[in-house]
Amino acid sequence: MTDTTWGIIMRDRSGDTDMEFGVYLNQYDDRRTDFSFEEMLEQTTEIETLGYDTAAVGERHFYDDGFYDAFSCLTAMAARVDKIDLMANILILPIYHPIHLAERISAIDNLMDGGTRWGVSLGYRESELVNFGVPMDQRVPRFIEGLEILKRLLAGERFDHSGDYYQFEDGFVRPSPVQNPRPKFWGGGNASVAIKRAAYRCDGFTAAVTIPEDLERDIQLYRESLGEFGKDPDEGDVTIMVDGFVGETTEAAYDAVDPYLLDLTEKYIKWGNPEFTGRPGFEDIEEQTMIGTADEVAGMVATYQDIGVDHLIFRTQFPGMEGQTGMDSVRRFADEVLPRFQT
Repeated sequence: MTDTTWGIIMRDRSGDTDMEFGVYLNQYDDRRTDFSFEEMLEQTTEIETLGYDTAAVGERHFYDDGFYDAFSCLTAMAARVDKIDLMANILILPIYHPIHLAERISAIDNLMDGGTRWGVSLGYRESELVNFGVPMDQRVPRFIEGLEILKRLLAGERFDHSGDYYQFEDGFVRPSPVQNPRPKFWGGGNASVAIKRAAYRCDGFTAAVTIPEDLERDIQLYRESLGEFGKDPDEGDVTIMVDGFVGETTEAAYDAVDPYLLDLTEKYIKWGNPEFTGRPGFEDIEEQTMIGTADEVAGMVATYQDIGVDHLIFRTQFPGMEGQTGMDSVRRFADEVLPRFQT
């Protein structure tokens, strides 16, 4: 089926009008359980066979135990699947030259026959910006200038550019991506200005907050902003990534993610996330996670659907956790939760 607005090639999948679901793959190395590319690729293949719509990876730099590059992972994953989409959620846009980034996006879009999605944000860790030559106060203007160049290049334009941060003559990208007029971009963030920026400059919004009450407010602002900028609020797309685990019992689900999820949450504090002042307990993150039985998790998914989420990416394997443990949750979600949201 072809989207008449975008001309995007939609591969054969059921439930195109339903809420979409993806799985976030682990890219973290950890002394307790080392990262394995082969395991990641086997997981990607199984995720496709289980009926998910997307498989997603992210970006991180200067992580002590190691974190595997998003583009390497996406390229390897693209060689294994052909029915699901691959998504980068998210890329730190200001650290890239837009021509180089456009070339990489176009190549992976061709590998995937058009099945790619791209989340982009400013970045928030100082080390992940200044070490690439991007002062913190340049994040926003570099993002804006880089994104506009990126969209024009991927739409097939050939042009000169003389901006505040990027200058080039006769810039273009060949081969062009498969998606027409170009791959879509989801803007990330939780500040009001970031949400408005996603509405104005991007094709969708990838939310940073997963507490339903707060997320509902962010989604409302996003859709109001679409209308403010002359876009159809109903055509906006909201993606979220939610941490969780589907267990045979509630206790088993919490046992599976303990201590791995709390360890990762504590690291986010050290990286500059101001949400917690010390190591949280499960009671502190209960509202923003989906941990429990299939019935309990399905109820949480229904809440997200009711407040306007279009695409939910489930992260259920955390640094240090055995891959098969994470896949047990992925399988239960596919078998016992997904069917309740598909027609």
